[in-house]
Amino acid sequence: MTAHSIELTRRQALAGLGGVSVLALGGCATIPRAPTGDVAALLDDVAYNLLEHEPERATSLGVDTGVHAALRSKLEDQSPRGQAAFAQTLRSDLARVRAVSEAGLDADTVTSLEVVESAYATALDGFALPYGDVAVGSWRNAPYVVIQNVGTYLDMPRFLDSTQPLENVADGEAYIARLEALPGALDGELERMRSARGMGVVPPGFLLDKAIAAMEATLADVREGGSWVAPLTRDAAKIGATSAPRGKALVTGPVRAALERQLAELKTERAAAKDAAGMWAQPRGDEWYAWALRASTTTHLTPDQVHQQGLDELASLHARMDPILRKIGYTTGSVGERMQKLGDDPR
Repeated sequence: MTAHSIELTRRQALAGLGGVSVLALGGCATIPRAPTGDVAALLDDVAYNLLEHEPERATSLGVDTGVHAALRSKLEDQSPRGQAAFAQTLRSDLARVRAVSEAGLDADTVTSLEVVESAYATALDGFALPYGDVAVGSWRNAPYVVIQNVGTYLDMPRFLDSTQPLENVADGEAYIARLEALPGALDGELERMRSARGMGVVPPGFLLDKAIAAMEATLADVREGGSWVAPLTRDAAKIGATSAPRGKALVTGPVRAALERQLAELKTERAAAKDAAGMWAQPRGDEWYAWALRASTTTHLTPDQVHQQGLDELASLHARMDPILRKIGYTTGSVGERMQKLGDDPR
């Protein structure tokens, strides 16, 4: 692989941290490594340390190959212990990145270091909170580990169908290995759900109603193997005829049982749920909301400042719209009311 192609791979792969790239050198094990302390080698290490904790991301990026092919068979450790280990890796690698002098580095490398620093520091602030799900370098953070739009029960069938490669027998075995790991991942989430409930963190009832319905729909699919097994059947000619029956046995057996345990927990939460929808109603909810806002916007504006900015922008728009509406004959009522009348005007 040439230096040029390595650079392309780098840009393609740290993209998981908000648009820069991590060094993804899958299949390049025979290339001499850069000298110890070289920033490129450091970024390479940091990247694959991240992917060891998020092997599904490695598959999505297409870098679960070569010396990193084992990542194709693994799932993220969703247990409290796994998440704590993830945070420790981020903490260690953040310290390594912060120790690098930017003197003499090119702009792309400086940007990569800064993005890693920002993403990791923000994620660590999220991991320091006692509940929720942290998305490193992404906006998709959630206060609830499993809810109507968050959880392995939703993400995994889509991932297996659209992202997990199935080109040969080895790919089939990797798929089966991930199915074998699924009950552990689901039970890891379950442990965190129960821990959060023990702190008084219970989603509002209307969200739990949606989550229970979504989980029941997933279980209805799982009882026959459904979308979790369909790719194995579809690609049987490439991966072997035995993969689908093996996958179905896993999905209808231990995977189904783990999903039923999550459903039981959701129903337990529903019995304790209240109707208050805002994070203000949860323990340390204001703190969690402020962090999530910062993680999603990459600014340090407070929630009140963001709210005020929205009000100010709305007032500015109304001030510009008012004379236009008056000019065309809409003179009474609020700007919103006049816009409604304008929309209903058959002219």
